[in-house]
Amino acid sequence: MPMTANGLAKLIEECGELVQVAGKKLAYYTTDEHPDGGPSIKERLEEEMGDVVAAIALVAQLHELDGDRITERSEVKLDRFLGWHAKADNNTHGIDASLTSPDKEG
Repeated sequence: MPMTANGLAKLIEECGELVQVAGKKLAYYTTDEHPDGGPSIKERLEEEMGDVVAAIALVAQLHELDGDRITERSEVKLDRFLGWHAKADNNTHGIDASLTSPDKEG
C-alpha cells in the first residue's frame, strides 16, 4: 500500500497517537498505569515516540530533506529545551502547581 503524500499522512497520524499518549500521561501524571489496564503509559510513550522518529525519517528520505540540517536543528532545540527546563520552577512532576492545587477562594 503506497504512503499518502510520501509519508506525510503517516507522520501526522503518528504525531496524533503520540499526542494522545502524552495527554494520558498528563492526566495521570502521578502513576504509570494506563486506565485501560494495558501496557504502561511509559511503554506507550516509548513506542509512539519511536513511531514518530521512524515517520520523520521516512518523510525526510521520501522528500529528499537534508538530514544533517534536521539533526543540527534538533540538537539546537534540545539544548534550548533543556535550558528552559533547568530554569523552570518545577515541582516533582514538572506540573504547574496551580494546576494541581485546589482553588483556595473556593
